[in-house]
Parts: sequence; C-alpha cells; structure tokens
Amino acid sequence: MLCLLAGLCLALGANTARAASVDMTAISAQGEKPLPPPSPVLARIPFAEGDATVSKSAEEQILAFAHDFRKKSGRLMIVAYAGPPRGQSLDARRISLRRARKVRGLLVREGIVKERILVRALGGVEDSGPTDRVDIDYAGR
Repeated sequence: MLCLLAGLCLALGANTARAASVDMTAISAQGEKPLPPPSPVLARIPFAEGDATVSKSAEEQILAFAHDFRKKSGRLMIVAYAGPPRGQSLDARRISLRRARKVRGLLVREGIVKERILVRALGGVEDSGPTDRVDIDYAGR
C-alpha cells in the first residue's frame, strides 16, 4: 500500500488501483487560524463578485478621495483583491489587476500623478474584510 501526502492511499494490484476516501475537511481545518480583521486604509472601494466595473457610487468615492489627496504630498498604494480568501488563482489575480488599473486611471484622471501611485494586484484576501475590493492607502514618500 502506498500512502500519498494528500491523505489518499492507493492499493496497487495486478492491473488496478483503488483509492480510499478521506475526509479532507478535517485535514484542512486542523491548525488553520481565522483570518485577522482588515487593517485601516484611506479608502476601501467595493466591487461586485467577479467584476471589475466601477459602480457609480464607487466612482464618486474615488473622485472625492482624489480631490482631497491631490493637495497632499506622498504616494498611494492601491491593493486590489478578488476571489476567495487566500485564493491565488490566475483569474482572481487578473480581475484584481483590472480593478486596480481602473481605480488608478480614475485617480490619474482627477489629477494625481501616476508616478505617485503604486499598484498591487493580489488574489484572495488575507483578512476578514470584503473579498472583492480595492484598498487605497498611504505608501509614504
């Protein structure tokens, strides 16, 4: 009998292999800590699940933020999330990148120099905040 790391055991026969079933929920739940609360940010922009379209209310929030931040010094960090918590799928990262670029585009359109804006497109969140969002925070000088 050959045991694999995933918790499945294969019994090797003459020409057949048989897999034993294992309760994977018990394995994944062991030692997994709950997600921490989200850290405070300057602005948190919500998005619909799986969509990179900026809603009218989100656009108004971004424009108000840009109007206020234009008068300040320093740089911004845009951190975009998409997909399930701790998820790192390619599709989720693509959606989060589109979200980050749209938010950056609106900020630039409103007069914030693009060199003042750093972008991070992540997959799933690492905290207990909304899973589909873009956070705008101060990135220092």
